Amino acid sequence: MEIYLLIALVFIYALTALLVKTDIMRRIWTLAFIAAFCVTAVAIASLRMSRQDVMMTADSMNWYYVLYIFGSMSAVLGVINLWMYRKPLWHILYPPAAAEHKE
Repeated sequence: MEIYLLIALVFIYALTALLVKTDIMRRIWTLAFIAAFCVTAVAIASLRMSRQDVMMTADSMNWYYVLYIFGSMSAVLGVINLWMYRKPLWHILYPPAAAEHKE
């Protein structure tokens, strides 16, 4: 299932990269990542608040499904965001040598 999700989101990313301006594309994918993260956090919180045991019950099964889907989606969206912001992240993690010696 994760491979289908990865393929679908990469395909949608390619379409948005071709059809939409860069600023709008970055907003869309960053907001999608934030939304998937928030839904995953809500699913985890609901499971934690209901104090479920390790064994799954029928009433908590839907929260596990939401957690699984949006957890997988968060991972894929995180990879897409890492790809989009690779140059700024590279400069944050490994600053140019000339910038380090400015006073």
